[in-house]
Amino acid sequence: MRLQRWRSVFVFFTFVCAGEAAVVLNDVIAVIANVPITTIDLSQEIDRMQKRRGFKREKRGVQSQALDALIGRAIIDVIAREESVTISPERIKNAIKKEMDMRGILREEEFKKLIKRDTGVDYDEYKDELTRQLKTQQVMQLRVSVPNPTPSQVEEWYRQNKQRVGKKYTYRMIYIPVHGNELQVSAQMKAARAMGAASSAGFASAAQKYSAHPSRARGGLMVDQRLDQVAQTDPILAGAINGTPPGTTSQVFVGSNGGYYCVRVEHARAIGLDEVYDNVRAIIYSQNEQLEYARWLKEQRKRVSVAVYLKEYQE
Repeated sequence: MRLQRWRSVFVFFTFVCAGEAAVVLNDVIAVIANVPITTIDLSQEIDRMQKRRGFKREKRGVQSQALDALIGRAIIDVIAREESVTISPERIKNAIKKEMDMRGILREEEFKKLIKRDTGVDYDEYKDELTRQLKTQQVMQLRVSVPNPTPSQVEEWYRQNKQRVGKKYTYRMIYIPVHGNELQVSAQMKAARAMGAASSAGFASAAQKYSAHPSRARGGLMVDQRLDQVAQTDPILAGAINGTPPGTTSQVFVGSNGGYYCVRVEHARAIGLDEVYDNVRAIIYSQNEQLEYARWLKEQRKRVSVAVYLKEYQE
């Protein structure tokens, strides 16, 4: 079918609104290698983008952003068919398990809640996005050459972003879950803080007496914890650690799981390059990958037949 013919293609959808039947025109707004993108596709993509946490609207408008995403996805599909790239359910399952392991999560239901909290999207939508990411990665491995970071680039990035890399904290923690009477738990935590606020030894004794956390056996001691690692399981706890100066005790607070906490920060130290070398290298590689992907995608838009009919579209 010739591209020009797609411009007149439309599908009518009916729905009931305020008791009356209405008609929605689903017109074709772009065609990529004879595959149409419609106004409903665009509307759904805009909705997905705006639901995501951290979404940033560009000056040229959300319609253009969304249509670019759909065009890029369609081009990836074209190349994936040329290269016979498929993403099996088993591969998706393994990728999710790897992510759960990295976050220290054992139950899928807990992971689903975390995904919703962190991304703003439902689990099924997350799996769809993960599938697209895996397909894009495989296509890029076959078609795009990404330069590896040099040691000097890694060192320079670390030097410029040392404050962002953060610190490692050694701290003590008291945790009391709420299973029954919350007032009783609150009173216990206040007593624990009063017992441990003045010194590390006092806090250690309070942790051994009151805490339900496995660290109670060592006086609540947690050694060399990175905030990003703590935040993966409890961002509120991470925030409390970050906001408590070394040698002091935090106020009592409620963590992400609903339990009561109190922490005492013993000391904090800068994270050395040797400890984050692989992470920094991965960050730089990801930046290189994004740049190469954008360049490659621009080339593919010339190679693959792309026609855009949306009047509001801005490149």
